[in-house]
Amino acid sequence: MVTIKNVLLTTQITALEVKSRYVLLGEGQYLHIHNLNSGNRLATHKVFEAAVVHGIKIRPVKNEESRNWVVGVWGQKSLVVLLYKCLPGNKINSLIEERRFEDWIIDAVLEDNLSHIVLATAHNSLIRYKLQYSKDLEEQTYQDTFLESEGNCLVHKGKKDCVKNKSHLDCNAIKTDTNSFPAKAELLTWKNTRWKPDSCVLVKVDCTEKCILYCGHIVLMAGNWESAVLLAGTVFSQVLIWGPWCCPDSGGRVAPIHCLSGHEGVLFSINFSAAQGLLTTTSDDRTLRMWSIIPKSPLNDAKSPPSLQLYNREQVQQYWLDAEITEKHICYGHGARVWQSLILSSCVVSVGEDSKVCVWDQEGKLVTWWKAHDGSCVWNVAAAEDESQLVTGGGDGSVKTWSLNITDSPKSEPLLNGPWCLTEKETPLIENEHSKVTDASPQLPASENSEGHKSEVLKNYEFFEVVNFEGTETTELCTKNNPNQLPKATDFPRCVALVGVNQFLLAMDSGRLFQWHSENAIWTLVWDDPRMQKYVIMETSLDQKKIAVGMLCGVVLIFRITGNGAWEKHFEATLCQGKIFSLLWLGSDRILACGPDGDIVTWNLLEVQGSVVKERNHILPPCKQRWVSAACIVPSTAPGGYDLVCGDRAGSLHLYHKEHSEPRQSIRGIHGKNGVTSLVVHEGFVYSSGRDGCVRQLKLFDDSIQVLTVTRVSNVTWVARVMFLQGRPLALCFHDVNLKFWNLAEDRAVVEVECGGGHRSWALHASISDDKLVFFFLKDGVPFIFRTTLADKLMPLIKNPVNTRETMCLQTLFHVEGKTFFAMGGEDTTLRIHSVHSPESHRSLCVVRSHISNIRSLCRIEWEGAINPAGSDKSVWLVSGGGRAQMKLWEVTLNYNSQRNLLSAGSGLQGKVPVAGSEEENSYQQEQQAQKENTFIMCDSSREKILSVGCREVTSHMIRTGSNKTWKSQELTFDPETRYMDATAFWITDQLAVIVLASSDGILRVFVFSQCTEKVALVCSRACDHCLLKVVRVPIQTRHILASAGTDGRVVFWDMKSIVNWLCTPDVAVNNPPPSLELDQLAFIQSHQSGVNSLSVNYHSKPTDVESYKNSLTLATGGDDNKLSIWDMIIYTSEDGFTKIAVQFLCTAIGHASQITGLEWISQNLLVSTSVDQRVVVWELCHTNSTTHQSETGTDNPGSAPQTYLRATCSAFTGVPDVKGLTVIPINKNSSNTNNSETDLLQRLFVYGVGLQVYDLDTSVGEL
Repeated sequence: MVTIKNVLLTTQITALEVKSRYVLLGEGQYLHIHNLNSGNRLATHKVFEAAVVHGIKIRPVKNEESRNWVVGVWGQKSLVVLLYKCLPGNKINSLIEERRFEDWIIDAVLEDNLSHIVLATAHNSLIRYKLQYSKDLEEQTYQDTFLESEGNCLVHKGKKDCVKNKSHLDCNAIKTDTNSFPAKAELLTWKNTRWKPDSCVLVKVDCTEKCILYCGHIVLMAGNWESAVLLAGTVFSQVLIWGPWCCPDSGGRVAPIHCLSGHEGVLFSINFSAAQGLLTTTSDDRTLRMWSIIPKSPLNDAKSPPSLQLYNREQVQQYWLDAEITEKHICYGHGARVWQSLILSSCVVSVGEDSKVCVWDQEGKLVTWWKAHDGSCVWNVAAAEDESQLVTGGGDGSVKTWSLNITDSPKSEPLLNGPWCLTEKETPLIENEHSKVTDASPQLPASENSEGHKSEVLKNYEFFEVVNFEGTETTELCTKNNPNQLPKATDFPRCVALVGVNQFLLAMDSGRLFQWHSENAIWTLVWDDPRMQKYVIMETSLDQKKIAVGMLCGVVLIFRITGNGAWEKHFEATLCQGKIFSLLWLGSDRILACGPDGDIVTWNLLEVQGSVVKERNHILPPCKQRWVSAACIVPSTAPGGYDLVCGDRAGSLHLYHKEHSEPRQSIRGIHGKNGVTSLVVHEGFVYSSGRDGCVRQLKLFDDSIQVLTVTRVSNVTWVARVMFLQGRPLALCFHDVNLKFWNLAEDRAVVEVECGGGHRSWALHASISDDKLVFFFLKDGVPFIFRTTLADKLMPLIKNPVNTRETMCLQTLFHVEGKTFFAMGGEDTTLRIHSVHSPESHRSLCVVRSHISNIRSLCRIEWEGAINPAGSDKSVWLVSGGGRAQMKLWEVTLNYNSQRNLLSAGSGLQGKVPVAGSEEENSYQQEQQAQKENTFIMCDSSREKILSVGCREVTSHMIRTGSNKTWKSQELTFDPETRYMDATAFWITDQLAVIVLASSDGILRVFVFSQCTEKVALVCSRACDHCLLKVVRVPIQTRHILASAGTDGRVVFWDMKSIVNWLCTPDVAVNNPPPSLELDQLAFIQSHQSGVNSLSVNYHSKPTDVESYKNSLTLATGGDDNKLSIWDMIIYTSEDGFTKIAVQFLCTAIGHASQITGLEWISQNLLVSTSVDQRVVVWELCHTNSTTHQSETGTDNPGSAPQTYLRATCSAFTGVPDVKGLTVIPINKNSSNTNNSETDLLQRLFVYGVGLQVYDLDTSVGEL
């Protein structure tokens, strides 16, 4: 017996609705409910068997304050009605099971009395459907009539036989504990058989225009069938408005009341607002059009608000009959098809295929727009009831929330008339008492809020009037072409620093240090020191309580904030002999200073003694601009020790140990030539950023730094900082004259500020607790302050994406502690690593942007028959290939990070950037992140450990013709569109591996990878007649055989004897292969009439059994002709190297309605297949002695009756459109380690395409 259980489905979001604080979304055949504020999933429910949810409509049972809702869900030709009760537990009762109609449903609306539902179909018809309930909606009980969850299966109280009925059972119901809802969230179903579906269709009305509708919108202004109006969008670019109450013709059809023309493409959505008299349409012509509806007689009652107005059917009918509908605005803003629009009280929102969210005002002007789903189309949009939040669902499977506070457009505010505007004569007396900072703090009035100090710019911008502190007026000439230019003064701002969100420090060229209090709008003199003249650098401590000031003479002053908010000098010490080039905080009590000639000194601040103690002294390797630009410390294995990682202005990274002054390791030019900008430790990993536009993830292995991942920020050339706020990776970037606050996880800009570029003094502080983002910078000699909120910029992510576009390949990596780690590649050119554990516990671990074109193939370098070079199952060598004939090799490692080390790295030793907030916020961040990743925490006898994955790019290769020396000697690449379609790889020795790639140009290419040099070399190639689609390895004893398949329907077998023998010779020169290397063709079979998309080999004996010279295998193929073909193979080998293959046809079956794209053996006689028809079928290979047996699945064998046939044992509908393939991995029932037992019959199945679905297959006897 084979059972299929869904573990995870993530695909396009095809329906979206927001009610109160809940988000209801349709994904495949499932309905999910999430919390709008936290994003937590409350429940999930399978509403359809083989249909996709296209729409959701919600109506309260009594009134808007009622917490009981009737939910109508439709998709394709199916309809389901649910009852949602907002009680503790958030339960859902299925009122009407899946009902299928003859035509596609394009819209549905519940009548006000909830006794009927009105449906619009794709052939321009309206149906009134009666809802029959067994009880009153308020009296629906959840005792003894509903299913309760027991583990992952459902059991009926007193009726356990209900479990066997799959059509009324959801085996994927989950329970979730959330902060907002302390009770458990359950989705329960029950079987309703009290009514006959056919008798519930009361009325069906057709329109005289029997055209195909792409969209429709039903309006029930009086809440009943008699007032129903259908706004129908046709394929002829028209909007037809008609209702069932209109006068019919002799055939009973109803003519349209209005016909609106104007679009130049098919219509995709129609929306209507009765309160605003507005109708919006979106179309294939990339426009949003607004239509004005003006009735002859007003329909609204001016004395009552729109929410309380009630209309009768006569009013509504007359409203539509007499209305004058005209085109109001044509809105151009999208670059592709516009899918949907949303009418709000203050604006109109549209989303489309170009991933844009456009916000328009009522006059049709584009207010703002942004990219929402990383290049993937946005299918749906909805808004919260208070219209403060916008929710979008995309083709990447993600659901995101956005702030609709479009009136909040923060801008930088200049501080024009500060103390730098004063001349020497106007400078007030300042006490020169360095030890008493608070005594030398004269209060300087604000520039705009004080009567004694003001500035006024005349209309012609020719004169600038300044009134000094003593009231003496002076008038100076200001440039007419630059009205913001200030009068020249002897002093000017040189450096800025930011402490918290309201204390701004400004160092002047004269050596004075001022503070601007944003709350009181006053300037205060903090310090005046001649040693600070002409040069000064300032750095804020990580705890936002101290600031360090470095000078030319090597002296560092450290100031701290007292209890009353005033500044006092805390330390003064000479940290370097000469100019201090850089000053960096490594913790709240540890600081690094870099002096001349690359001299690096770390100091420890002793708070109690009030002194500074020297800890370490290191030397930076020689380079241009020889000083440290970024540094962090990571915990060491030595008790109380740590390692120092430094980045310099030459773009290099250096690792220092305590006992050595020279670096233990140096990685030259890792961030280009312009320098490393920041280093931060998070969850045991080191993240570096640089002025090459990249963020790199690094890890310390065996006292050395290894690069795991490289993330290139889109359209950015300068990444200045990396930070983590509540676990979210963020980057501070500069591009051109703008600063961008970038969300690395979602690959989008959060905030963008025009500041003039990164070559200036600036400071930034981001605080989640204060909900503030403050940016303080100098521009044209004037300090500017930019303030904005963070909560509306970092909105909760309702659902994570899997892949922004189609997934073309998937490779499993590890299965540890019940978690399966896998890699995906697709059309978006990214390599993504994910993990999945229990139902719906999916997490994206890594996104690598390195390929220049799409990724079509992924494979592991297997080591059967050879020693595992990694030494354990915690490291995998991964090969990726795709467009532009580009192949890359990766090392993916599974790391066990100690939770104790992570906490110490985050609080005490970690280089927590000053922009990351206070210690309180970081503690909260670690706590929230641990809660979020609770499925990845495992315990041993001593301490907790967290599983993480690192991905390091080892090498890359591209096929090019011609010389790379000069452009004159270059030859054109004749076929630049060559793609690698499939790959297979395996180790020959513990240091050498063979990589075989099937290409679209019909060439089978063989590469050799050397682990010592970490290089690949092309050693052999074999041309075929057609495009190659698949290649697999068939290892036989000490030999290796390949099987390739192409678009000609043939499967060809190749012998790699010469290549393997050459690699096994001692001291082999990989870069100098002999010309005699080749692939010898052994045999071929004509398996299909057209292309072979899938190929799987089932071994009857161990492939590396050296005692046997006869190997029996079963080959299964699936192709474009919708057929499955099964072949029996016997491979004979001899000691002298002779190999012979005998192939015999067994059977074929047509089990799918379209081409087969995935095929895998899961046991000796069980086979699983998938197709573009979105079906997953498990087949059993049966043997019979009867000569008259006829297969039920369409078995076809020329000649006599077959002795072997395929029988379909079970099937499932997958919610993944355009299925590209499947992958199977055996797992342990105890989910503790990778399965190595042949008796374990639990398999994990991955089906991928436009999305991903994961199943668990149990081939054992009995129920799962």
